[in-house]
Amino acid sequence: MKNIKIFILFAFSAVLLSFTSEKDCSILKNSNFTYKNGGKEVFVVFKKNKHIEYHDKKKYYIKSDIEWISDCEYYLTIEEATIPKFPFDPGTKLHIKVDKVSGKNVYYTCTLRGRSWEGKLKKTKKSK
Repeated sequence: MKNIKIFILFAFSAVLLSFTSEKDCSILKNSNFTYKNGGKEVFVVFKKNKHIEYHDKKKYYIKSDIEWISDCEYYLTIEEATIPKFPFDPGTKLHIKVDKVSGKNVYYTCTLRGRSWEGKLKKTKKSK
């Protein structure tokens, strides 16, 4: 009887962990987000295979193509940027991997030229 209880507890734990480790990255498809950069809000649009970031209340932007590897992983290739002294040229490719989706928040790791950093996007319905 003791072995059955241990087995049931183990099986239940395994099932619970399998549900919590999965992420639904469909939230990224055709959606709008915001994130903070230097205390200022950046508005982000994902539309099909395009990604646009609007900075300084849409005064500047970064346009990129998205190459989806999976629902939770993609490459961004910068096509055009109007931000003054922007450090990356068109053709620069960033690798993004979603680490976690929690409610309206998407936590990710971005890698560029061997350097990685973490970030968070917050889904918004606004089309600023």
